[in-house]
Amino acid sequence: MHTYHSHGHAFQVVESGPVHKNSTIPVKRFKGRYPMRRDTITLGAGQYMRVRIKADNPGVWYQHCHQEQHNLSGMAFTFVEAPDVMQRTLRVPQEMLEFCRILGRPTQGNSAGRFGSDMTGIDPPLAINGTANSITGA
Repeated sequence: MHTYHSHGHAFQVVESGPVHKNSTIPVKRFKGRYPMRRDTITLGAGQYMRVRIKADNPGVWYQHCHQEQHNLSGMAFTFVEAPDVMQRTLRVPQEMLEFCRILGRPTQGNSAGRFGSDMTGIDPPLAINGTANSITGA
């Protein structure tokens, strides 16, 4: 079981079911216009859930499994919502920019310090317990 948590949004589960077609788990499509809003779901092994969010909160939002070992092994991701709005409206505190400078991290561009979709030079995936994992999903 995985307890998945969403930061920055409440979402609605609109469908759930098995990942594999030959499973005995039925697909459920939630009826009605307004499924219950939540920020955490429990997801069984071999299952998926389709969620709906209202993208009205610009920022970088973390989504993760609440089981710490799963979180550390890559069952987590971030999504960037409305980066154009963030660039116009958010100001990074100077002490955070200084912290990035001390760590040798870029403070402009994408996560590789480049622009557009150029990701050359990005750090390799994290190695946890000798296994390469990506913090953007397993």
